[in-house]
Amino acid sequence: MKLNLHKPQTRYILILLLLVVVFLPVPFRHKAMTKLSITGLDGVEFKTDAYALTADHKLMVDKDLAERILNARIGWEKEAPLPKGVYYKDHVAVLMYHHLAETPLTLYPGVLPAAQFDEQMQLLKQEGFHVITMKQYRQFMLDRAPVPDNAVLLTFDDGYESFYKLAFPILQKYGYTAVNFIIVSDVDNTSKRQVPKLTWEQMREMKRAGMGFYNHTYNLHYYAEVDAEGGTRPAASSLLYIHDENRNELNEEYYRRVTGDLAHAERRLKEELGNTDSAIAFPYGSYNDKLLEVCDSLGIRLKFNIGLGLSSRTTLNAPRINEGNRTLTPELSIQQLKQFEPPMILTVNGKKVLLTGTPPELRNGKVLVPLDALCSELGVAMHYDRSSAVLKLTPTP
Repeated sequence: MKLNLHKPQTRYILILLLLVVVFLPVPFRHKAMTKLSITGLDGVEFKTDAYALTADHKLMVDKDLAERILNARIGWEKEAPLPKGVYYKDHVAVLMYHHLAETPLTLYPGVLPAAQFDEQMQLLKQEGFHVITMKQYRQFMLDRAPVPDNAVLLTFDDGYESFYKLAFPILQKYGYTAVNFIIVSDVDNTSKRQVPKLTWEQMREMKRAGMGFYNHTYNLHYYAEVDAEGGTRPAASSLLYIHDENRNELNEEYYRRVTGDLAHAERRLKEELGNTDSAIAFPYGSYNDKLLEVCDSLGIRLKFNIGLGLSSRTTLNAPRINEGNRTLTPELSIQQLKQFEPPMILTVNGKKVLLTGTPPELRNGKVLVPLDALCSELGVAMHYDRSSAVLKLTPTP
């Protein structure tokens, strides 16, 4: 049958078919892959396609291949059973709270009664959990420092005054510290407050007692319009709709907007509190690659979202466990910390490898392992030219 390209419906069909081909998920599209030329530690040269690159261009290779070129035994397996009373090691449970109240608020399950928070803190101590400081967390994530077994970091969002009036005395009672991620414009502009927020003076007092205060944006904690129909998305992670021009922001405009906002928040935190380190919790836990780039450009390396799980060195954008729900009894809140699956561990010649980047992953039935982490553990120099797909391994002196 001869296609009549002058008919609108025929043109639409062709356009649709083109879009299907272009946007078909990668696993179903053939993509030619340049073979990797490798010179192993034994000096033998060969080529292979049993490799992949991470989003930040780190090299992942097939585990069997890694054993061959490094002349080492490599394992990717579940950690040995932990001693009684140890629920996880070399990880941190980052707990998330928002607002506390003196009495239960029936209509607001996300507002935790102070007495319930107190009981949670008591159970943490009683059940063998160890609350760490933000400094310890930072050293764990960035400097490979150890943390205690069953380590916990306490975090609050939004900077409610209840942190000062209700949470702070309870934290001091148990010798704990916590951090609060502040919507900085709420502190600078008291007229826009609906629920009482912290003041700079209250934060300075608490900081002297070990509490920390970090970035929750200056003024991007809201849902904004993202299309002509009035659909909304989190302002910090979306291209906003410009009604006057009937279009969405360009990537460059978005980048300037969020960079200016986060930089302003960082500046105010430094001016008022003397902050010398940085961290951010993304509003509503929403982020994108551009937002992560903006944070890195501003020196905000530690990031927090609202995904469920334990925090490890494999990602600086850490999940958090929501413990600030009134419907979750203190006993259940502690119980869920005990039930996380033991993490998989990477070993080389029987020794655990401390991962600081992408962990091993299973692809097409093959385990891919991060070559840079293995080379670091073995003291092997890794010379990799991504443009020419050439890899050479040599022993370090």
